Amino acid sequence: MYTITLQTIADSVHVSRSTVSRVLNRRWKENGISKATAGVILAKAQELSYIKNESARSLRANRTFTVGVVVRDITNTFYAQVIKFIEEAFYTKKYIIIICNTNYNLNKESGHINVLLSRKVDGIILSPVQKSIDNIMLIKKQNVPLVLFDSKIEGIEADYVVVDSETGSEEAVSHLISQGHKKIAYVGGHPGDSNNQLRLAGYIRALSKGSIPLQKQYIKQGSYTFECGYDSAQELLQLTARPTAFFAANNRLVLGVHKCIAECGLHIPGDISIVGFDDFEMATMLPNQLTVVRQPIQAIALDIVNLLLSRIEKTNQNPFMTKVLRTHIVYRSSTEGIAA
Repeated sequence: MYTITLQTIADSVHVSRSTVSRVLNRRWKENGISKATAGVILAKAQELSYIKNESARSLRANRTFTVGVVVRDITNTFYAQVIKFIEEAFYTKKYIIIICNTNYNLNKESGHINVLLSRKVDGIILSPVQKSIDNIMLIKKQNVPLVLFDSKIEGIEADYVVVDSETGSEEAVSHLISQGHKKIAYVGGHPGDSNNQLRLAGYIRALSKGSIPLQKQYIKQGSYTFECGYDSAQELLQLTARPTAFFAANNRLVLGVHKCIAECGLHIPGDISIVGFDDFEMATMLPNQLTVVRQPIQAIALDIVNLLLSRIEKTNQNPFMTKVLRTHIVYRSSTEGIAA
């Protein structure tokens, strides 16, 4: 197959290869190349279906201009939205991303990381499984720039971008308390997950500040799935002193809780109020739109990209950094006050 090169274009329009290069890299004005000449070169490149040789760019820069993004559940709208903004930001920098999904499986995470390292990616963005220490240490030993997000791993020094889950949860539960609720259930993920621990801590702190005794019967933990939310709500609704309000620790859990409450013939918020952690499109499509703790998804993504690029390009010589972003509550119609 005949390959169209810079020299091919140069020969076609009778200019030097360097002139073609400068035009195609949008540097013709600063190099004194006329608009007319630039137009001829661009038209010829389009006519010949010229495709830029990225391997040559990689060799010159000693980079692959690829970044691996490893997330725990790509079907979760939180991760999907973060990836969307990460891709958009890297696209403007002429990087491509390789997306990997672990489904909370440590072996899958290990396999993906090994593949990414074998492909010589310039950096890795990882939402880690809680026992990811060996996988993270492998990346660090290879001196590949790394940013962890959404979850912190105890004892691992690295660059992190996270949100203040504890404060966000405290504010959500405090909102329910301000409406007169005292029997408030917590439905969370795996007990060992750092996000779950922080969101549970926020729940407990809000109860303490509200002078409401902690009742362990109102706490259910399992996994960040719709099924866990549904099953947990089913158990809680069978209690003699059933909860008057639920706080669910992610978007999947809150949908499970919502469905169970509805199937039990109870009304939201007339019988039971609900608040969830994470905003998502479906939250506004339910008959009673969900009050949620919203994470600043675009800001999370941009902080991840900027931090990783600063490490790749060696413009950031600071020690490891942890960026903590604030959440805020979006008040909708899934909560209402009750009599004291």
